[in-house]
Parts: sequence; C-alpha cells; structure tokens
Amino acid sequence: MSNTINKENWLDFALSQLVKHGPEVLKIGPLCATKGVTKGSFYHHFNNRSAFIDALMEHWYQKMTVDFIAQANTEDSALKKLAKLDQVIAGSDIDAEMHIRAWALKEPSIVTHLAKIDAQRQAYLQQCFEELGMDNVLAKDVAMIAYAQFLGLQQIHPKPDTATILRLSGLASNQFFGEKL
Repeated sequence: MSNTINKENWLDFALSQLVKHGPEVLKIGPLCATKGVTKGSFYHHFNNRSAFIDALMEHWYQKMTVDFIAQANTEDSALKKLAKLDQVIAGSDIDAEMHIRAWALKEPSIVTHLAKIDAQRQAYLQQCFEELGMDNVLAKDVAMIAYAQFLGLQQIHPKPDTATILRLSGLASNQFFGEKL
C-alpha cells in the first residue's frame, strides 16, 4: 500500500476492499480503520459517503469503461477494435465488476451509475457492429447479447481462464462475421 493518501489512492483502496470483503466495509469508519488513518483523511477528499460512492463509481467507470474503450480505439477497424477490447478485458483485473453489481442490489445509488456504464458499453459494441454492416436493430441486439455474455462469464465458478474467455468471445463473433476475426 502506498504511503501517499490522495483521492485516487483512496478509491483504489476502496475497490480492493470491496473485492476482498464486500460492500459493508465501504463505510467511513471501517475504511479509515483498515487504512490506518483518521476520518479527517477521508473527509479531506470526500464531503460525505454519498460523494465518496459517486467518486468511486466514476473512478471505476473511467478505469473499466472509458480506458478500455480508448485502448480498443487504437485499432483501425471495427473487427480489430472488438478483438482488442476482448484482449484488454481478458487481461485486466475486473473482479470489482461482480462485486459492484451485487452491491447495487442493496445500494440504489449504484444502479444509476450502472445504467450509465451499461448503456455506454452496449452503445460502443453496437457502433462497432454497425460499422461491420449490421442494421441498427440487429447491432443493438447483438451488442446486448455480447454484453450479457461478458457479464455472465463472471458468474461462472471456477472462473474461466483468459484463453477460454477469448475463445468463447471469438465463437460468438464468428457466428455473425465469419472468420474475419
């Protein structure tokens, strides 16, 4: 753990605690005690728990949606973007995804954030599918199927390895686009 206590450090720490211990530890007192700091350190960066949750969700959104899409967009074609996105996701620590979704069952404010994130992720996939020649309706449906596959794979135990995830994603893509990938 870094000795630097800045806002990003707090948010990364909170995500790691969420994955290790669940959302019940994402309260000001337990977080500060585990981090070994005073509540003043927390309040230096966040006005209250609600502001903290909003910042945490924005931080996660930036890291796991905006940054992933930016990496995929380094490719020049829709097929390459989709393949790159699969590789980025498969090679990243996305464990917080499942925990945040479980947390949303008890914390209504998380649902609003997930709606924004889910919409953007599906819109990106839809855009790629439209660039590959699908009409709008089919592209939207295929985007939802692909996204549901992504979410569903996280629920399987034991967790599929990277090669399996990429193979399954490739199978689904090949059904629509042939061997272009």
